[in-house]
Amino acid sequence: MENIVLFGGGLHAHVCVDIIEKQAKYKIIGIIDSLIEIGSIKYGYPVIGRQEELIELKRKYDFSLGFVAIGDNFDRYYVRNQVLELIPDFKFINAIHPSAVIGRNVKLGVGIAIAAGVIINPNSAIKDFCILNTGALLEHDCYMGEFSHLSVGSVTGGKTSIGKFSAVTVGVTIIDRITIGENTVVGSGSVVIKDLPGNVVAFGCPAKVIRKREPGEKFLKTD
Repeated sequence: MENIVLFGGGLHAHVCVDIIEKQAKYKIIGIIDSLIEIGSIKYGYPVIGRQEELIELKRKYDFSLGFVAIGDNFDRYYVRNQVLELIPDFKFINAIHPSAVIGRNVKLGVGIAIAAGVIINPNSAIKDFCILNTGALLEHDCYMGEFSHLSVGSVTGGKTSIGKFSAVTVGVTIIDRITIGENTVVGSGSVVIKDLPGNVVAFGCPAKVIRKREPGEKFLKTD
């Protein structure tokens, strides 16, 4: 089992820990987090340091792989960039729950979290650092751009495209052949029956644009 570290020790990290443990391919050495007290224990693993200490930590703990366990799309992007600035050839794993079903000819990038009960049907493409949360269904011939998010229980029809940094939140239904632009959030429980532009928040049945959305704007609740 290869040694890995997790970047981020928030709520999403707990899910990622569970997935990685069930994969039984990697040994989690510890968590690197910018805020949590060093030496404290999160989800059974020690917080070993900060991102800016990565080179020293890599040497001390003997790891060459990692996973960005952060739910917010832009925060995942910022941390990935910090890591690669320090170690340009650093490698990121995929965290794939054993119960996930992945169809033929599915193309996966790196740094992807695929939670319990996810179904990804044939010919779909999922780019780097996406999240597919519990019970999500991505139909055939779909596309998820980098750092996008398909949340718990959400369903897409075939040939759906979800743009970079966009988030389809809890319990959304998207009919087939829909395009969602970059950096757009679809509110929980919505039904999407027509294309949505980039940089907006949309909500409702059917989903309608509610307002504009700025790059980097948070979409997850915080403690």
